[in-house]
Amino acid sequence: MANPESFKVIIAGGGIAGLALANALEKAGVDFLLLEKREIAPQTGASIIIQCHTARILEQLGIWREICAATFSLEGRLHFDERGNLFDSSPIFKLVEETTRRPIVLIERRFFLDTLYNCLKDKSRVLTNIGVASFWEDEHGITVITDHGDSIRGSILVAADGVHSTIRGLLASAVSETDPERFQYLTKGFTSSYRAVFGTSANGLRDGSTRPLLPEGIVHHVYHRNVSGLAAAGAKGLLFWFLFIKEENPSTTPNCPRYTETDTIETIEKYGNLFACPGYTFRDLWGARSHAGMVSMEEGVVQGPWNNGGRVVLVGDSICKTTVNSGFGGNLAVEGVCNLVNRLVSLLQRNQTPTTKDIVATFDRYEQAQRPRADISVKISHSTTRYESMDSLWLRFLRWLSPWVPLSYQVKRFLSYMNPAPILEFLPDPDSGRH
Repeated sequence: MANPESFKVIIAGGGIAGLALANALEKAGVDFLLLEKREIAPQTGASIIIQCHTARILEQLGIWREICAATFSLEGRLHFDERGNLFDSSPIFKLVEETTRRPIVLIERRFFLDTLYNCLKDKSRVLTNIGVASFWEDEHGITVITDHGDSIRGSILVAADGVHSTIRGLLASAVSETDPERFQYLTKGFTSSYRAVFGTSANGLRDGSTRPLLPEGIVHHVYHRNVSGLAAAGAKGLLFWFLFIKEENPSTTPNCPRYTETDTIETIEKYGNLFACPGYTFRDLWGARSHAGMVSMEEGVVQGPWNNGGRVVLVGDSICKTTVNSGFGGNLAVEGVCNLVNRLVSLLQRNQTPTTKDIVATFDRYEQAQRPRADISVKISHSTTRYESMDSLWLRFLRWLSPWVPLSYQVKRFLSYMNPAPILEFLPDPDSGRH
């Protein structure tokens, strides 16, 4: 007979994937407990672009209006060569918004996390400064041991703890001797060929002038050899910017570099003189920063199953990492959560006390739905990063050709990526009845 324990999801990680999962589970009426080993929404200076298909899910969760009220629509993209010459201007964001009737926005990552957290009605289900140290399973559930030594009982454990996932590491250790191939997949699933300096700066001159560096809603892309960058005015008075640099030697997890502030300063000293937007360099943006940092840009999709054949499953950056250039990462994490929760809710509607076999089959269906999205997102991001840094003669030719690509074709490609994205099937479709 089935154990009468009520179904409970333990979430490891309070980033975008973890908090989005918490919101979706709360809407579905599924019990959960989220463990975050640090604080919620740390100030890192990073930003996130939210695309139309993700906005649709956030609308279902009841937080899209708050996000829209704090920002404004992105409208266009301007592309500059290394000498500061404009070679392409595109209103693609505005055209996509007109088609989908939802804007594309760029916001502080911290604000997005705060909004996801504040949307939760029962915040007692979120515990901070508590991480997962280990776990053990039986036929009726899973017991998580925290890094404080406490034990927490649940039905499943969802690893939403990022690219340096503790849970993925525990899964790897468990198969290190019995399945060396899977061990390699879990430990060396990502590579890094680029790093990114990212920052949030005041959108104005250091001399006190009120003239902004960039007009609101416009994204500037700049193409240098083996280096690229973008800057965008995505919120009132703020400028979000990135400097992407090709590494001399690619690396593989877990040995991808982790950069210090000293490393970041040295990088700005070396590349800061490069043109970033009309009249300004990356050093100017750095000088106007409120927050900044530098990270490796890992990329890849973990091969092999995204679950352990039991009650543990991976989501978000723990199984798929894209480079920053295309802005897919956070959106892809929300998509993955959507696909997972849809299948969990379907399972629980049939059986409130599913067996481990039932749960594994549900995890497999989630992966079957999400893996194609992960694969195409990594592929597009990989190509975009190298295109913008003019990584080969062929890509430099494509950059020269790009102004002649019809705008209608660009919009069609954009929409073809967004249209297959999922929504939460157990909540009303916000597009139902829209004309």
